[in-house]
Amino acid sequence: MNPMTRLAVAAVLCCLSLTALAAAPKRGNAIGSAKEDEPCPAPKPGATGPDLAFLRGVSWAFEPAPLEIRGQAIEDLGLLGDPRALNPLAAMSLDANPAIARAAVRAVANIRHPRAEEILSNLVRHPTAPLATKQLALSLLPFQNTATALRFIHATARQPTGSYELLQLARTLSASLPVPTAEQALPQLAPAAAPVPAGAMQPAAFPGDSK
Repeated sequence: MNPMTRLAVAAVLCCLSLTALAAAPKRGNAIGSAKEDEPCPAPKPGATGPDLAFLRGVSWAFEPAPLEIRGQAIEDLGLLGDPRALNPLAAMSLDANPAIARAAVRAVANIRHPRAEEILSNLVRHPTAPLATKQLALSLLPFQNTATALRFIHATARQPTGSYELLQLARTLSASLPVPTAEQALPQLAPAAAPVPAGAMQPAAFPGDSK
């Protein structure tokens, strides 16, 4: 093979190699992941708007990333205000890492929802939750701004037993918060129609009433 033929073959092989590299699909790396060769979780094909933001927030919150990134992702779930994030956040509020647990409790408190109030109250009553987690949940409970949350704080302040630090915090909060009345603690009901006494005469029906 003469030198010119060898040069032409080398040029063709070089072009084929460059074309293959350009056509190869690029794999997205997981943000902050310890395994940089793993792709980011792909959202569902139909996910858009709030659904897409929720899926991304949950995936980043559970991503094996540095604590600062995970903590920020967890608190962002609370800022989204999506109640679907409450159950995952409830699980993370009992995480063994205190930074993750605190971020999850703050995220729960940012969502005003009956389930969020229930999670915060359950954390205060939890038998094995760390004291710092209980104190944080109790201090954020008033921001739910409901009569039931206020009544729970006042009831906790009157408990005869329990952690001294938690009871002191409950008494401090109770002294500065209003006491809701019994009517405020009940759900608002639609006004009922006046009952008709038994034996009372019903109004006569006219032929045109049925139309």
